[in-house]
Amino acid sequence: MGKRRDPRIQARLQVRIAGIDANGRPLLQVVMTRDISRQGALLDGIQGTFKLGEIISVSYKNNKARFRVAWMGDTGTDRAGQIGVQSIDPAKCIWDTANLPSPTADTYAAQAKERRQHRRVPCKLGAELYMQGSGTLVRADVRDISVGGCFVAMPTLPPDKVRLKIIIWVNDTKLAIQGVVASRRPGFGISIKFTEMTDEVRQQLESLILSHSVVRAR
Repeated sequence: MGKRRDPRIQARLQVRIAGIDANGRPLLQVVMTRDISRQGALLDGIQGTFKLGEIISVSYKNNKARFRVAWMGDTGTDRAGQIGVQSIDPAKCIWDTANLPSPTADTYAAQAKERRQHRRVPCKLGAELYMQGSGTLVRADVRDISVGGCFVAMPTLPPDKVRLKIIIWVNDTKLAIQGVVASRRPGFGISIKFTEMTDEVRQQLESLILSHSVVRAR
C-alpha cells in the first residue's frame, strides 16, 4: 500500500544526486527536496528520468547515502520533475535528525498508489513463491492484495523483475497466479504484479477482495 515507516516534514534542502538515467547515461544534478523523512525524500527539479527501482546517490552537506527511486512524476502534470526516493540503508540517515520527528509508522498513499489500476485491500494470507530459474519454495505472507497484484512480506528479497508463480492460500483453497517482481523494499518485502491467472482464480480473487472490503467498511 506504499506505507512509510517514518513521517515526513516539509523541507527545502539542496542536495546532489548521481545515477544512471533511463537512457543509460550518467546523470549528476543539484536539486531541492520538498519533504524528507529519516529514510526517504521527495526531490524536485529533476532534469531527466530514472527507471523505477534505480539506485541513485544522494548527498546532503558531507553525508551521502544510496536511495531507490520509488516513483516518478508524470510528464505534463504538476508532479513532473519530481521523484520519491527510499533509502536502501535503513541504519543511515543523511539529514539533520534533530529536526525530524521521532520514528513512527504512518500510512502514505503516494503516487505509487495513484498509478495502480486496481484498489488493494489489507490482508494476511499465507503464500508459496516459486521463482523462475529456482526450484526452491519460499513461504511468505501476503499483506495486501488486488486483482492486479499484491505485497508480500519477506526478509530476503529476490532479484527485481524476476518472474514467479505465487500460490495464495485462502482457507483450504489454493490460488495459483503467475507474476513478476514489480518493486522491492529491503527489510520489508516485494510488490508482485500479476501477469496470468485463470478465469476461475480471478473470480475467487475478486470475491476475496470484496469480502475484505466489506469487513473494513463495517
